Amino acid sequence: MTELALPRGMKDLLPNAALFRNELICRVEKVFQRFGFLTIDTPMLESLNILKAKGGLGEESKLIFETTEDNLGLRYDLTVSLGRYVAMHQELPMPFKRYAIGKAWRREEPQHLRYREFTQADVDIVGGDVVQTTTEAIATVGKAFDEIGIEYIVRINSRSVMNAILDKFGVDPKMHIDVMRIIDKFEKAGRDKTLEMLTELGLARDVISRIDTLVNMQGSNSEKLAYITALSLNDEVLTELKGVIDLLPAYQLKGDVMIDFSIVRGLDYYTGAVFEFSDASGKEKSAIGGGGRYDGLIGLYGNRSLPAVGACIGINRVLDILGFEKSEKITYAKLFVINIKKENYQYAVKVANWFRSKGIPTDINLSQRNISNQLSYANSLRFGFAAIIGDAEEAQNKIKLRDLVSGEESEMSMEEALVAIEKR
Repeated sequence: MTELALPRGMKDLLPNAALFRNELICRVEKVFQRFGFLTIDTPMLESLNILKAKGGLGEESKLIFETTEDNLGLRYDLTVSLGRYVAMHQELPMPFKRYAIGKAWRREEPQHLRYREFTQADVDIVGGDVVQTTTEAIATVGKAFDEIGIEYIVRINSRSVMNAILDKFGVDPKMHIDVMRIIDKFEKAGRDKTLEMLTELGLARDVISRIDTLVNMQGSNSEKLAYITALSLNDEVLTELKGVIDLLPAYQLKGDVMIDFSIVRGLDYYTGAVFEFSDASGKEKSAIGGGGRYDGLIGLYGNRSLPAVGACIGINRVLDILGFEKSEKITYAKLFVINIKKENYQYAVKVANWFRSKGIPTDINLSQRNISNQLSYANSLRFGFAAIIGDAEEAQNKIKLRDLVSGEESEMSMEEALVAIEKR
């Protein structure tokens, strides 16, 4: 037999891990819904003309999984599909708030917590006030992390501020993107390697020194804002960053918020505020979420340009931090129905369907095996209860309810069993 193998950078999930993942996604989705985000659905495949529109992805375009025909590619995030969607549906009310949770693909070298197939949970707002929408997007993801118990730090910067600062430092505007791509590698590559790359770019020593000071700046948000204000930047450039920092406390997020000039995000379509969510517990060094403004993206696909902002949770990274593969819960079902004899099976089906109709997830024996093997199966899947049915139970229209945790067992009506199960 040919050796079986998964594609590189992808993984299977066992039932316990898949269940944990699904429950986590449901909790995140409920937060998104509480904030009033609408849900849409877009294809996993997009035209390469959409995916590569006018270089919006920048150097990351080489990571697209392309089909061998039809000029299609797998989506590398959920944002570009939204940009195409909004351009095609001009009847949408503005501001348009949408969330999407789904898989994306990037053909990059797999490494720790960096997969070729991964799941993102996105919120995006098209239109509306820049400060209000940016803050709302950040806060929504922050509240989702609060809900699932992840400790985080929100690190915020602004592409427009960085462009203005680089201008003040004397960097040629044509080199801004290259400089920011290098800054984006700061955390992974380290300070020495970052300085080396800036030198190779041909920047003057004093310019590199000023960039180094900026990227490594410590202190409070007030001190950092004072620093960039002293550079005499255009007030309009500073408005968004200052406004977001001032407004975020109103949402009462549990995570700390800090300005960090090393955060620029790698995708070229970002235009204004950019942000990342870092794991405050220190278990994971990579970002567990992020996003930013992409005010020019939608205009690439149509005849109107709309301001937009998005924020996303990296579901795979969050799951790994939570140790999801060690979860012991395997099944959604709380009750397993056991028939002692073949003749009792029709009544067993009636019992199972009665509990299902009352909202109790219920499984049933689907194999010709004795009661001992059925109980062993129920224990292996960690059901909370078993309903055992024999001739006596069927004759009285009752069940024998066994608590599979304590081992206690007693005969009762289905209504009485329902009360006992719901108490758990």
